[in-house]
Amino acid sequence: PAEEAPAEEAPAEEAPAEEAPAEEAPAEEAPAEEAPAEKNTPSEEDSKEQ
Repeated sequence: PAEEAPAEEAPAEEAPAEEAPAEEAPAEEAPAEEAPAEKNTPSEEDSKEQ
């Protein structure tokens, strides 16, 4: 039954880091609101274009 499911089929609340929900997502998969500065600075992109 689900309550005894192996880790590979564990429910979201116990999901491994690689499948962690967005609220616990690792930095590499962080939502846009937590995107790194390098992707948040349009001025830098403008400088690269010129």
